[in-house]
Amino acid sequence: MINTYPDESAKFFGQQKNQFANPVGHTFRTNLEKIFDELLEEECSDRIKEYVDAITRIRAVQGFLPSEAVAYVYFLKDSIQEVLKKEIKEGGLYQELVQFQNKLDQLTALTFDIYMQCREQLWEQRANFLNSRTHKLLERANLIKEVEE
Repeated sequence: MINTYPDESAKFFGQQKNQFANPVGHTFRTNLEKIFDELLEEECSDRIKEYVDAITRIRAVQGFLPSEAVAYVYFLKDSIQEVLKKEIKEGGLYQELVQFQNKLDQLTALTFDIYMQCREQLWEQRANFLNSRTHKLLERANLIKEVEE
């Protein structure tokens, strides 16, 4: 996921471990770990939404395309297959892999929903700001008058 950032940012996120000096990297690191732990459980708890929200909220305000913002779930899928390729093949764990990938697919849908909620909030805030600003400008230009009751 860090490699989706420019080189300098990626280096900083990956190397700086202090949560106060690097709150974004810390949020990514701790919540990805918690998401992975949840995925290893037979059933994910409702807390997984918190962990996904923490990461996705950051990525939603950083100007990523929706597909880029939620891509970290796909990176998890690829990483699991790459790291456990031998164990899956030797142990005949294909059914378990399919079940795990189904969880990741559900996680992808949840991540996209959270991303869209964040983007909607941003656009709503921008629209409210512009409406307020426009109203104030029209008042200053005496183009809006208060209506007396």
